[in-house]
Amino acid sequence: MNPKIISPEQLAERQRVGATLRTIRTTRGWKLGDFATEIDISYAYLSNIEAGRKPLPDHILARAARLLDVEQIAIKHPAQAVA
Repeated sequence: MNPKIISPEQLAERQRVGATLRTIRTTRGWKLGDFATEIDISYAYLSNIEAGRKPLPDHILARAARLLDVEQIAIKHPAQAVA
């Protein structure tokens, strides 16, 4: 099985979204493992999302936003959330 090739722009977007999720999570006081358990994914999968190695699927985005008490746009497009 070959890994899907993504463009540098897609990688940069994954990394930005992952970093945004991590920042909000840590600001809210959530540890990685506890947060992963609450949104029903593995510690490793959440770590990969936050590092930009995996995309953030919409269903996980929805769970994370709900738990963090933020709009989904605040994670996916934070610049638009404050505009």
